[in-house]
Parts: sequence; structure tokens; C-alpha cells
Amino acid sequence: MRRRLIVQMGMGVGDTAGQAAERALADAQARARLHVDVECQVVVTLGVPVPSELDASGLNRAFGAGDMDLRVVPGGMAVALPGGASLVVASAAIEVFPLG
Repeated sequence: MRRRLIVQMGMGVGDTAGQAAERALADAQARARLHVDVECQVVVTLGVPVPSELDASGLNRAFGAGDMDLRVVPGGMAVALPGGASLVVASAAIEVFPLG
């Protein structure tokens, strides 16, 4: 069983799943601080209404973590606006596990 060092949640809102996911990740990252001298694995789980609409390739660069496992799952929500537009709400969870 792996020992989790930290878990942090975040939420983001945007016109697209990508924009909402970036904001959710930034929100979680702003609160997640861990000062340890051990090599760690970062696991990020993003919840968006339609996972296939999210191009997650740029999120690794935005996060800045080398060894990051990124998972995109159904979650968040789409909020209908007047006139047919909608906003996407995404949720993010950052987990950090020591390696070894």
C-alpha cells in the first residue's frame, strides 16, 4: 500500500474543458505545498463533463512536474447559460506519493 503524503483539491471554471481544467489545476496547486527531500510521484485527477473533449497534453507543462500521472475522468459539470452557451466546471485532485 502506498503512503500518500498530500492530497489537495481545486476547482476551475471556463468556456472550454481545457480552460476549466487548467484553472482547477492551478487552484489546487496554489494550496499544495510540501517541503520534503524525497523523490515523489505526483498523481493528478481531473474531472470534466466530457473527458474526450479535454486535450490534456499541455497540462503537464503547465503543472511543471516531471513524474506526473494524469488521469481524466467524468466529473465537474456543464452550466447552461441563456442563449445556448455554457460554462464548464472542472475539479482537480493532486496527490503526492513518495517513491521507493
